[in-house]
Amino acid sequence: MADFHTKTFYGQKTSVRITSPSKEVPYIFLSCISRKPNGSWEKPSDGEGKTVRLSIEEIICILEVLNRRSANWRGYHVFKERKTEIYVGWEDQSRQVLRIIIGEYAKKLRFPNLNFMTLMLDHILNEKIEFATSGTFEAKTKENVEMDEETEFGLFSEHIVAKDGLHIVETTEFSMSRDTTEIEAKIKVESPKALLIILDAGEEVWIPKSTIHSEYDVKEKEKSQKFIVDKWIIEKYKIPK
Repeated sequence: MADFHTKTFYGQKTSVRITSPSKEVPYIFLSCISRKPNGSWEKPSDGEGKTVRLSIEEIICILEVLNRRSANWRGYHVFKERKTEIYVGWEDQSRQVLRIIIGEYAKKLRFPNLNFMTLMLDHILNEKIEFATSGTFEAKTKENVEMDEETEFGLFSEHIVAKDGLHIVETTEFSMSRDTTEIEAKIKVESPKALLIILDAGEEVWIPKSTIHSEYDVKEKEKSQKFIVDKWIIEKYKIPK
């Protein structure tokens, strides 16, 4: 069984690449690159294009779309001041053309590349569940992908709603590094992993409990409370400070 996987799905102007540096690490890299005016392709190893790291949970979300059990998946990666939106979804209800968007890069995939990607991700997922979720490991990166040293992350599942008989899934992966700010809001609903808060302007926002760094009383729903929260959640929802 191979330890390292990589595959580039080329297009005329934009290509997408999947890289699994080792079966023993719980993530893959997804890159989008463009063709330069001189005909050569951007190189992620030179810091070109756009590369994101996807967790096992996010691989599962993408496979749900590829297997046509979800209409689309949208992810938000937040690290320090850098925010990247990732989108994987069907172009229309025929579900024959897949759109992949990473930041400002976009790529469409059709048969047989759709089948290739599905089989590859399914194989990688099974590998990682077997080898990356037990014991100890060292990341054996065999491709010099330009990435920050992102050591600790959290993943928050935003919401799941129905559309055309399929689901839409949105997740947010955020850095555990603490850059915080203070807001005031009322608590409306508590779930095991998040709070639905009401801002002074009346807007309702779900925020993950892991982004809150102050004490709060879930039983006190009539009065505003002060919350110290991660800065990225403020920026994402444009919450006034």
